[in-house]
Amino acid sequence: MKSNDIINMREWREMFETLPVLQSFFGGDKDSHGINSLLRGLAIHLEQMLAHADAGKPFVWYNLGFNSELIYALGGAHPITIELIGALHSCLFNSQNALDFIDEAQAVGIPADCCSADKLAIGAIHRGLYPKPSCTVGINTPCDAQVLSTQVMAELGEAPFFPIDVPYYHNEETILHVAAQLKELVPFLEEHTGLRMDVDRLREACEMSNRMAENLWEWLDWRKQVPLTQTSKIVGFTLFLQMVFTGSQMGVDITGDLLREARERCERGEKFFEERVRAVWYQDAVWTDLQIYDRFERELGLTVPVDIFGYYANQGLIDTSTADTMIYGLARKLVNCHPMARQFRGDIDFYIDDAMYLLEAYKADCFIFAGHIACKHAWGGVGLFKEACRRADIPLLVFEFDMFDPRVTSYDDVYFEVERFVNEVVWPRKQRGQARMSA
Repeated sequence: MKSNDIINMREWREMFETLPVLQSFFGGDKDSHGINSLLRGLAIHLEQMLAHADAGKPFVWYNLGFNSELIYALGGAHPITIELIGALHSCLFNSQNALDFIDEAQAVGIPADCCSADKLAIGAIHRGLYPKPSCTVGINTPCDAQVLSTQVMAELGEAPFFPIDVPYYHNEETILHVAAQLKELVPFLEEHTGLRMDVDRLREACEMSNRMAENLWEWLDWRKQVPLTQTSKIVGFTLFLQMVFTGSQMGVDITGDLLREARERCERGEKFFEERVRAVWYQDAVWTDLQIYDRFERELGLTVPVDIFGYYANQGLIDTSTADTMIYGLARKLVNCHPMARQFRGDIDFYIDDAMYLLEAYKADCFIFAGHIACKHAWGGVGLFKEACRRADIPLLVFEFDMFDPRVTSYDDVYFEVERFVNEVVWPRKQRGQARMSA
């Protein structure tokens, strides 16, 4: 390994060394199987990545709209999601590191109104923090903004690049179109990693993906219980788990532990806070400080059983009969199941229909549209979403912020918006409804 590669891995090693601090913090609650398992999985993932880099083995980069099954199925390549290090810094409370990535991306010409997730990726790539890839894969989901980071990945990755196009349609032709590209991707990965993808290894990865999906679906079902007994802040990690762990045993283990925790807490009837109001958080999570959800629960009685990052749609399992059925299943998953990619393509009707389903399924009292300033696709349809909520007679809070940059809207301002909405709109309305029912 080159000397500059050793230098570039230093930040990853420092992050790996901070994980035990968080593990000891959360480890005080022996029943927090989900978050403890996620932290263990991250530690193992980083440890494997460092060992992989030390051994000079191949890496494959991709953006957050893609999944890792095909890479795990190679049996020797390591997946790198280009948003990973910035997102981890933000979630692990190293917020200044994340802001440095954002500022570095803007300093080299990325517009300020672009998505901060893309700027995290671009800043990290520009700084040379990721191990050199054997090849890179770019997909134009989960949103239009992702095209920017895939372009930078293609230009600065200094490796062969494979683009995947997902059309703006929810139909069979779209799935077949993506499946045809995935079929072409396989020999591309083989050529540039020097590894072979046999059918049995692909089947194993798809079976792991299926088991993980079943765990997620059952876990999300337990979160429909009233009151919510598992923390609100953990639901948004569904997208993160798909990005990094799907197709691996670690993904099965983490989602299994999330499920076990939710089931056990519900069966014991645990109650950590007085739930007054349930919200579908139908936009981006406050990744800069996830503890704000604890404060919502403790001080406002507000819970978030599901959000747009957390909802993983049930479109069936991958058929593992043949190589072709597995490729088709992976394509269908990317098109119809992946959080955000499912809702942020095509017409706004799909976005609204999913929102109304989640409202009913999770027995929510309101929507919170935490509008990331760069989500132009969502802001473009917010008028129609408001109208749908008006017709359904459902309270909706809309405010502007940035999911990775608290300088846009501060923690206190986000809390103020939510506090006023809950205390002045949703809770009084709910009390009036309860009074009418008891009269």
